[in-house]
Amino acid sequence: MKPLLLLLLGALCAVPLLADEWTILVYMAGDNNLWQNAVQDVNDMESAELPANLNLIVQTDLPADSPYPGGQRRRIRTDSSPQITSPLLANLGEIDSGDPQTLKSFVNWGFQHYPAQRKMLVVWGHGDNWFKGDEPKWICPDDGAQSLISVAQGELKEALTGIPQLDILLFDACSMQSLEVLAEVMDAADYVVGSAELVPATGFPYQTMLPLFETGSVEQIAALIPQMYLESYEPGGIQNPDGFTNPITCSAIKTAALPAFYEEFTTLCIYGIDMAPPIVEYIREGLWEMNTAYCDVDIAEFIASCSVIPPNLEILNWPYVMLTQWEECVVWSGSLNIPLVAYQVGSAAIWFPWHRQYFDAWWRQYRQLEFADTQWLRFLNRGLGDAVPPDSPAVSDASVVLGTLQFQVAQPADPDSLRYQVSLYQGDNPDAQMFTYNPNISEEFFWVRLPVHMSGSVVVKSIDTCGNQSESTSFTYEFADPQWELLIAPNPVRDRSLASARWYLPEGISGEIRLGLYNLRGQKVLAKKFLQNEPGEGIWLLSAEPGFAGLGRGLYLLRLQVGTKWRQQKLTIL
Repeated sequence: MKPLLLLLLGALCAVPLLADEWTILVYMAGDNNLWQNAVQDVNDMESAELPANLNLIVQTDLPADSPYPGGQRRRIRTDSSPQITSPLLANLGEIDSGDPQTLKSFVNWGFQHYPAQRKMLVVWGHGDNWFKGDEPKWICPDDGAQSLISVAQGELKEALTGIPQLDILLFDACSMQSLEVLAEVMDAADYVVGSAELVPATGFPYQTMLPLFETGSVEQIAALIPQMYLESYEPGGIQNPDGFTNPITCSAIKTAALPAFYEEFTTLCIYGIDMAPPIVEYIREGLWEMNTAYCDVDIAEFIASCSVIPPNLEILNWPYVMLTQWEECVVWSGSLNIPLVAYQVGSAAIWFPWHRQYFDAWWRQYRQLEFADTQWLRFLNRGLGDAVPPDSPAVSDASVVLGTLQFQVAQPADPDSLRYQVSLYQGDNPDAQMFTYNPNISEEFFWVRLPVHMSGSVVVKSIDTCGNQSESTSFTYEFADPQWELLIAPNPVRDRSLASARWYLPEGISGEIRLGLYNLRGQKVLAKKFLQNEPGEGIWLLSAEPGFAGLGRGLYLLRLQVGTKWRQQKLTIL
């Protein structure tokens, strides 16, 4: 048996290992002025030497007057004719390629019907990073349906959520390789390939790119695609036979390394905010500018340039740390026809408007992005000079409960973090009690609770970090002597860390307070005693009781007893 076993093992070792099987889905949003380029790109795919291990599935959406109208799905087959001849898998009729659900539906259908070890998605169409508004150019505009996939409003992220994990996501669209877009899509793919600059209408060189998938690791293939893209746009290259010299960039980004970089970048924005004005003054003007209103710059060039801030300005070693972190993210990047600058341009863009007017025009959209959590808006706001006061805060749900005035403050939209000054006037006293609140910038609203003993009024204003103050918001409230009361808040309880019971003892009731929490069987599950010898408020932090966290969901009864007097309230735990 042993000689036979050795013979079999030898035969197995002589067989070459099979390459990973790939399914590449290409989503072509061509129901616009790019439709002829879409037809050409499909023909380029058909002219390629397609590896045997590759499923290439294309969904086109072209205008009604094109040779291939509406939505069509094809499995690409090698062909040399000027027409699209690959077999039609489905004729979808009129579709909306600017609807994120159309993209998601195609991706899930494609990988379900053509499963493979490796998965790649190409999103093909018009693109413009994140910040086009009413104009049809965020990504994948559909002129027929008058729609597009929004980046800032989360539609691109939604389209790529709930799909199989991608090995490679490629944007064959202008200006999509930016820190802002990467933050939206990094959970969907291991590698993202795209251009920080404009992409010529001829797009990526599919005829030479597709054979790459025959061999090689995912990272090797991801690194080779941008190299092949740049090579195709060299003067006389297959995508540039006329020799134009437009700026060209392309990169491959490893998404697993992005969270560490974003964390480091956030540290800069928060703790280095005082460096924002000199960075804008000394650095911004010299950076390579690109895209809409020339408001994008290259992130690597920006970081590298910060290391040459004049020596009289104190600066830490963060440029070197951040550049190292960023290089961990970049698998490969390069550029053509861009003058020599402080650092190689081409890895990814970041929004850095050169004038205040562009910042004021777009920051409200920008704050919807995932990347806004880095506080980059706040950094830009300081650097560009903030002389605009914040909007007035909105106040709602004001009430007096057990001697406590409580109300909700909605934070106005602002690029800066805001603090709030609350002035409380009680009775006829002209002197106010002053309170300051510093909620997190990400909180949409916060609660204010103030002890009161008579009717009065409240004035609230918001103040940004530059000292600009909003106009005041004011309201009056009515106070009534509290009675013998027991309250639970919040009720129902969703977050147990917030649960508490409060009560008020009027004149004539004092002594030992006994509290018990009972389940529906009448069993006491929690108990507490307090000594309160004077009238007034008391509180039991249910959240601080070790046994409270372990209680099951359902309905409970809280009873408070002082001598022979008692009160009770229902408590619901969700």
